[in-house]
Parts: sequence; structure tokens; C-alpha cells
Amino acid sequence: MEALTARFVSRILVGTAALLGAAVAVSAPPRLIVEAPPSLAAYAREVERLDPKAFLPAMELTGLWEPGDVRVLVAPEGSPLARRAPSWAVAYADPPAGTVVLIPTRTPVWPDDGLPDVVRHEVAHVLTYRAANGRTVPRWFHEGLAMAAGRERVIEDDVREALAILTGPRLRFAQVDGLFQGGRSDANRAYSLSSAFFGDLLARHGSAFPQRVLRRMAEGRPFEEAFRSATGVAFRDETAVFWTSRRSLERWLPILTSTAAVWFAIVLLAAWAVRVARGRKATRLATWEAEERAALQDEPLEARLSEDGDDVGAERDEDRKKVEDPPLVN
Repeated sequence: MEALTARFVSRILVGTAALLGAAVAVSAPPRLIVEAPPSLAAYAREVERLDPKAFLPAMELTGLWEPGDVRVLVAPEGSPLARRAPSWAVAYADPPAGTVVLIPTRTPVWPDDGLPDVVRHEVAHVLTYRAANGRTVPRWFHEGLAMAAGRERVIEDDVREALAILTGPRLRFAQVDGLFQGGRSDANRAYSLSSAFFGDLLARHGSAFPQRVLRRMAEGRPFEEAFRSATGVAFRDETAVFWTSRRSLERWLPILTSTAAVWFAIVLLAAWAVRVARGRKATRLATWEAEERAALQDEPLEARLSEDGDDVGAERDEDRKKVEDPPLVN
């Protein structure tokens, strides 16, 4: 029975891959117009070498099979474009302008892993905007779709989602959108919750669910009305189901106790320990420096210049004698 099921699933996957490949053949993946200064030309070439099929998941999720051109600006650190992004952000999208800005000298961090993932993620934002015909899409929906289109899921995604759901307060998704405007830890929780909720919606309503929502929004409906029309369920009811089902510890226990999760926790603890140790060392050095400056200020000057400007004491006499004596010659 298991072998039969495995063969059946394998055939579905092969058939799906064939259909998606055919879709790419008859559609026009987004054309990236890359601009970069000479010092960052190597990064521009890496972006230009991306396989057009890399954008297929975003095209499928948005239902946008002729997405048009996307301008990619490769910006150096310190430039006006780079300063528009938080210090931890490697890239950002300006969907109305059809533009993605990359800051490739920064190190990619979760939820992206490498420059190709970053590009796929940001291009997905542009496609989402275009599929909704420029109408306002909630940020959690934007990010959930971009994360689903950007790369394959890894164990880190599951662990982060579990921690965000089980250890933080229950939030309305309008509040989740607000977390993206906070610091890095708030943004990480917002990414995790967006990914988890969007993944649950895909599981319950199918991979065509987001394109149905975006199509109805493009027709002029507001998000919640488009959501209900596309799913047959009120948005508020879906959020309640999400929090109720995801707050069960039994659901997450196998993931949280897995070997991969344990090693991931060890790595996080090690990174935290290094950060704390560096902070303590910096504080200790600053304290020592302050104490040394205070000691120098309080130390009495035992050897001062006399009023007439001459040194006093035996050392001055000895120095004068050395000057008066002729140098030794060997």
C-alpha cells in the first residue's frame, strides 16, 4: 500500500512538473533589467544568470503569466538607495515602480539564503502588486507569498514558526503587519507568522487560492471581500482556525524535539553566548579605560618644572654632566 501511494504521489509530482514546464514555455517570465556600478558588476552578472524558471512559483501563485519587466538596481552600501532599507535588509522592492533594490555586500539572513533567494523573494512582491492591479494587499499576504515563492522550506522555518506561535501573544494580522515596521526581532516574528498562516491557507484552499484572491482584488474588491469570495470562508474565521490549531503543543512537539531542531537551538545559543561575551568584554574594556583615565588625572606630578624652567634634582645634574663630557670613541 505504501509503495502504491509513493508511486501515485511520484506520478502527481512528475505530472505537475511537466505542466509547469509547459507553462514556462508558453508564458514570458519576468525579464530582469539589471543596473549596477562597475564595482558591483560581478553581482549584476550573478543576477542576470538566474534561470527564468526560478520565477515560476511566483508566477503560479499570483496567476501572472506575463509579468513584464522588473528593474533590478544593485546598490553599494552607504548609497541613498541602501539607506532606505533597515541595516539588516539585503534587498527591498518598490512594487509601484516595478523595481527591486539589492545591497549585495550585506550578508543574507533568514528568511533568505543567498542572492538568488533574495531576488526571487523581491520579484514576487512586484508580481503580487501587479496581479492585484496596484490595489493594497496586506503585508502578511505579500510576505507569505514571497516566502513560498522564494525557496524550499527548511527545518529552520518550522522551528521559527513554532516559537513565534507558541511563545508570543496571539495577534490580529493587522498587528502582524505592524511588526514589520519594528526591529529585527519583531520583523522575524512577522515573517514567521506570515509564512505559517499563508502555508495553512495553501494547504486548506489549494495553490490557486492566492491567484483567486488577487484576481478579485484586481476587479476592484477589497481584500477581505476578495478573500471570502475566493475561499468561501470569512477572513476572521480563518484567522481563528489558524491560532486555535497552531497553538496546540502536540502539533509542534515532533518538530521541536527533532535532531535538526536541537542542533539549530544549539547554534542559536552559541551565537547568543558569543554576542553576550563580546558585549561584556567591550563593557569591561570601557570600564578599565575610564579607571585608567581617572587614575592619571588624580596622580600627583612629583617631577615638575621649576619656575625658571630648569629641571630640579639629581637627574637634571646628571643629564647636564653627560652633555658636557665628550663622547666615547672606540
